[in-house]
Amino acid sequence: MAAGLRKRGLPGSVVQPAGIWKQWLQRAWQERYLLLREPRYTLMVASCLCLAEVGITFWVIHRVAYTEIDWKAYMAQVEGFINGTYDYTQLQGDTGPLVYPAGFLYIFTGLYYATDRGTDIPTAQNIFAVLYLVTLVLVFLIYHQTSKVPPFVFFFMCCASYRVHSIFVLRLFNDPVAMALLFLSVNLFLAQRWSWGCCCFSLAVSVKMNVLLFAPGLLFLLLTQFGFRGALPKLALCAALQVVLGLPFLLENPVGYLSRSFDLGRQFLYQWTVNWRLLPEAIFLHRAFHLALLAAHLSFLLLFALCRWHRLLVLGLIELSWNTYPSTPFSSAALHLCHAVTLLQLWLSPQFFPRSVQPSRKTH
Repeated sequence: MAAGLRKRGLPGSVVQPAGIWKQWLQRAWQERYLLLREPRYTLMVASCLCLAEVGITFWVIHRVAYTEIDWKAYMAQVEGFINGTYDYTQLQGDTGPLVYPAGFLYIFTGLYYATDRGTDIPTAQNIFAVLYLVTLVLVFLIYHQTSKVPPFVFFFMCCASYRVHSIFVLRLFNDPVAMALLFLSVNLFLAQRWSWGCCCFSLAVSVKMNVLLFAPGLLFLLLTQFGFRGALPKLALCAALQVVLGLPFLLENPVGYLSRSFDLGRQFLYQWTVNWRLLPEAIFLHRAFHLALLAAHLSFLLLFALCRWHRLLVLGLIELSWNTYPSTPFSSAALHLCHAVTLLQLWLSPQFFPRSVQPSRKTH
């Protein structure tokens, strides 16, 4: 009898998911005009695009020619590390010296062995294709949690983007590895996993230094979430991970490691620029232009900190000033600056009167 009941109940368990899918498809068809405009449909649209990307990405791998730019140089640098060279100034490749932190070496050492010492390009492309799809999912999850972007935008940032496919599967750059770790850290921050997020952010920095451009935003979030004292352990975690990863090279030649992997004065080639092609090459390569860009970047960060981010930042600086003992010229100046910003914001903000004390227009 029990077996008979189970047999009669089996079709119901199959029909139920089928019915759910039917209802889902019917609802999607009824609201098809909203699918591409409403952020609440992000997961639905993203799922379809990810499935489409499986075919598109592997079609690109088999139909578009691979272009060698940096992969051989990466593998040559990894071979030097495998052979026991821990002095960063001695690690070279076809395109020049190694200029990436230690995390890059560890990750690409794994790729070196997974691709028959870097010679199996199709396998490397397939690995980067999987990495691309994982990165795409991480990005879509960020958009899903923020619910700010209409889903039709997603098509242009993945399926229609030749450059994205090129960077991942036709060039095999290290940028995708760094950005995948960065997007993972953002997802962890959104999930309130701050320590794990800081670890992933530091790992991303250890692959490529340009991830440090996101550091001011992370510092602002940490100060907002935890205050100055609470942010210190998270910042220490980021720094400690960098030390642990770079320890073999720091012990061998600390100056060489820091100057190569975090070289803030490195010169870039004009032929690869996208942002500044409108300028002549002489200006692009001029040191004054580089210093002007740095000054503009720092100025805008300061402007946003004072005018947009001051409600964290002010409280954090006040706490820092009062917890600095004995006081220093910096802590004293920071306290006066916070007071000045607070007064300025009170002066510029619109006046507000509670209902109970609003001046009456009637005269008695």
